[in-house]
Amino acid sequence: MSGTFTIPTRIYLNDEQRDRLNRLLRHEGRELNELLSDLVLAYLSAQPEPPAPLNDHVAEVQALLQQRRSELRRLRRHLNDPHNPPPQFLIALVADLEAEVRRLEQTGG
Repeated sequence: MSGTFTIPTRIYLNDEQRDRLNRLLRHEGRELNELLSDLVLAYLSAQPEPPAPLNDHVAEVQALLQQRRSELRRLRRHLNDPHNPPPQFLIALVADLEAEVRRLEQTGG
């Protein structure tokens, strides 16, 4: 077969299963690699196409965006405590994080 490659693998069978497989292969006049290739091809044909992988930059931006949103959720709870007004540095930090989230959203996150 042109354009094909091999994948080294192991199959775990007990003695009875191995003997039965060998008898079936001999009966059908097939080799194990042919049977496994046919099984994998049938499996792949029945599966939907997986989503295309994201390029590394987009994945990094999305991970960073998720992290920043999580930080914002955690910090925003401290902004509205009526008994404990937030310090100025916390207000500035939240504003900076909100700006960064907006920037990341615009760059493809």
